[in-house]
Amino acid sequence: MSSKQIIDIVLPFKETFTPLNAGAVATVVSDLTYHSMLDCEMHIYGRPLSSPSFPQLSYYPLKPKWPLLFGNNIGIARSYIANLNRRDISPALIEVHGRCQVARIIAKMRKDLKVALFLHNDPRTMNGGKTREERLWLSKNLAGIFANSAYIKNCFLDGFNQQEIAETPIFLTPLGANRTLTQKPLKQNVIIIASRIVPEKGILEVTKALCDILPEFPEWKVKIIGAKHFANHSMSDYEKSVRLALSPLKNQAEMLGFLPLAEVNKELAEAAIAIVPSVWQEPASRAVLEALANGCALITTRRGGIPERAEGRAILIDNPNHQSFSNALKSVISDPNIRAKLQDVAWQDYPFDCANMAQQTDQARKHAMGV
Repeated sequence: MSSKQIIDIVLPFKETFTPLNAGAVATVVSDLTYHSMLDCEMHIYGRPLSSPSFPQLSYYPLKPKWPLLFGNNIGIARSYIANLNRRDISPALIEVHGRCQVARIIAKMRKDLKVALFLHNDPRTMNGGKTREERLWLSKNLAGIFANSAYIKNCFLDGFNQQEIAETPIFLTPLGANRTLTQKPLKQNVIIIASRIVPEKGILEVTKALCDILPEFPEWKVKIIGAKHFANHSMSDYEKSVRLALSPLKNQAEMLGFLPLAEVNKELAEAAIAIVPSVWQEPASRAVLEALANGCALITTRRGGIPERAEGRAILIDNPNHQSFSNALKSVISDPNIRAKLQDVAWQDYPFDCANMAQQTDQARKHAMGV
């Protein structure tokens, strides 16, 4: 039996921990686990899978307990606690990803163990984190709160006084994404939008802008990668509206649906321009990092945590709408010097690899474990 300390990682129920269907959280967890330098065993818990999990990682499927009564996420938490209570060796840290309520339940039911919460989104929108009082409970009862951007860190601390902020064990653990290319790629006249196809991602607004601009540039085309979910399901009404809005572009536009990350990176490597058109307060945006890692000229928005990585490396739109997207697109497509400058800075100034992300998260974990 290994003498290493154990870190248990609990995923949200919706996350599918496989290379083929991984969403944003599952991708981050796999990267953190592969690149961690801690001398610990990482045990990852989540929903049952229908295809193999990430290779060489220890994944333990859990069937939600009483999901009709409590919901799937609380059902996963209760199944995890039941599993934990049967084990001879307790983890040095339980790291709950993305669910305030799950972290609270585990911390209340196993007060003898250290629990950390890794935030990927604004906790003020989540059960168990919406109010200042709920977040204060977490700050006083968890061993650590990990935030994937300064924006999300500030969301958690919203309404706290200076003493409460000073006493909160909160750590900045920003996202990373590896560059798979070894040399600057040759680019084609292709624009990529790689995103979930949902209203807050601004897909329809930028689609309308593309329809205004691309007919002036018949040598260019756009590819939209993604779906509502992190896999291909039946098309949502919003996806259908995007497809309809694209239809005037005919052969200049293509919707590819959900693709595994390796295929997304292949498409980005060939694309001259990438757009991340979020109209909501984006927590951190891995899509921004993937565009920069592949040397794309990036157009994105000044929303949430995006400027923390994109400032100085992209065109940042202050007020994202149909017209502002049209203006930005026309400037980058029509001026090869602007395009080349953005591609150069994306390629030459990229410090956001997964090893750097894992190093910062490992330090936060060590603080939470008290080592």
